[in-house]
Amino acid sequence: MKLVSISLLTISLSASIATADVTVMDNDKNVTVDCSKDKEVNLIGNHIVLTLSGTCTKVTVTGNHETVVGSTTGAYVLGNHNTLTLDTVDKISVAGNHNTVTYKGPVAAKKTAVSNVGTKNTITQSK
Repeated sequence: MKLVSISLLTISLSASIATADVTVMDNDKNVTVDCSKDKEVNLIGNHIVLTLSGTCTKVTVTGNHETVVGSTTGAYVLGNHNTLTLDTVDKISVAGNHNTVTYKGPVAAKKTAVSNVGTKNTITQSK
């Protein structure tokens, strides 16, 4: 597992991030992930810009004010005020608030599955 940084949050979140290939815990970072090498990404810090190269298996956003661009099989947004611009994604789950997710279509599924239990989120399929 690659850790971009280590903080006290490691102890409290270690069980939930144990399977991530890349975990970003710092704030104000620009990160590019090669999904052919690192399949899962966890964003825990704030104000992170993530660019995905290829298609990752899972991207989890628990921080706030994150920006994610690329493709993933599953996008899980728990934080607030995040923006995801996804070329392809099979499953989108948004539990946070004030998030914006835009996607073009699915990776392998017939249709992208969308779950939005947060408030004031915008999830749209673009062309």
